[in-house]
Amino acid sequence: MQNTKQEERQSWIKLVVIFSWLFIYGLLNIVGSSGSTEINTNDTAMVTLLYIGQVIGVVVLFIAPSILFALFWTNKRIHYLGVTTKPNYKTVLLGSMGILFALPFINWIAQLNEQMHLPEVLSGVEQWMRASEVKAMELTELFTKGTSVSGLLLNLFVVALMAALSEELFFRGIIQKVLIECFSNKHISIWIGAIIFSAFHMQFFGFFPRMLMGAFLGYLFLWSGSLWPGIIAHFVNNGMAVFLVWLSNRGVISSDADKIGIDNSQLIYVIISVIIVSGSLYLIYKIEKKRKAAQL
Repeated sequence: MQNTKQEERQSWIKLVVIFSWLFIYGLLNIVGSSGSTEINTNDTAMVTLLYIGQVIGVVVLFIAPSILFALFWTNKRIHYLGVTTKPNYKTVLLGSMGILFALPFINWIAQLNEQMHLPEVLSGVEQWMRASEVKAMELTELFTKGTSVSGLLLNLFVVALMAALSEELFFRGIIQKVLIECFSNKHISIWIGAIIFSAFHMQFFGFFPRMLMGAFLGYLFLWSGSLWPGIIAHFVNNGMAVFLVWLSNRGVISSDADKIGIDNSQLIYVIISVIIVSGSLYLIYKIEKKRKAAQL
């Protein structure tokens, strides 16, 4: 009994430390974003530094803390993160398929999210939120504006792979597991983790789509016990966005090709999207339940 109470106390301490880390970063990010530094998109050296800064940032903020946390504050060491657990290939395929076919539904939710307005008394907060959204969009557009194959590969590594790996390690591998340790309800823990995941990006008018994505990835990790299905699905989601923009830049597809589902005439695509995503999650649940039963 004493050991159980000690473990519970440790879990809450872990959560406080994690939140403190996120709070400090968020505060520094807000202070830093208040500056008026202009980005010269034609300055190759500056763009290169931004790429390097992006990689160093995710390593320092997410990857290194996750590994250190697992090694020095858990009994399972690196295994705690779920990166050493071999995934079921069916779960990987279904998870990636689900995230791909979620696009119409996510676009529809995003459109509704963008139309939200805060009360008049919070108009200043809304202006700040929209300014943060614009800055984030400017950086994304800077990274993805090229048409070269080398530029595409660089963006697939920095924008898609590094983001997927680092965020899954931190938000699912660490935060979600600590939340489950603190709360008895795994579903509540997943949704709290999804909310934290979305809020951290500080892109408030894309909050709900990113929250739903966080929940999808959370259930992949919960059911499979492996972080790899989520990492791969996350990479597929980011990589698809990068690839569509690249194709648009080259004039291969329309610039509106990634906005399927936002028009009322395309509601059928949204419905099909929901059915496919729900079906993929159900199949993953059944596959993982059967696999775990066979291991008993």
